[in-house]
Amino acid sequence: MHAVVVVILPATARAAWVDYPSGVPCGVTIPVEQCDPGDAAANSACMDMCHYGGCRRGGQCVSLGLASGRGCHCKC
Repeated sequence: MHAVVVVILPATARAAWVDYPSGVPCGVTIPVEQCDPGDAAANSACMDMCHYGGCRRGGQCVSLGLASGRGCHCKC
């Protein structure tokens, strides 16, 4: 007798993790826990948020330290 093992993985949908604020000052880091520096999609969302908020150079996900979490840093 053979056993069949079925693994069902939940489908994860990529959604915008933050609304685009208007007038994001360059050089500001906005705390966003979902902004993982190693995740290309999260970095892309951060770059877009900063760019559309007014920072020409976009943004990048950064670690804020062990106790502070993660954030999106808008580049000047």
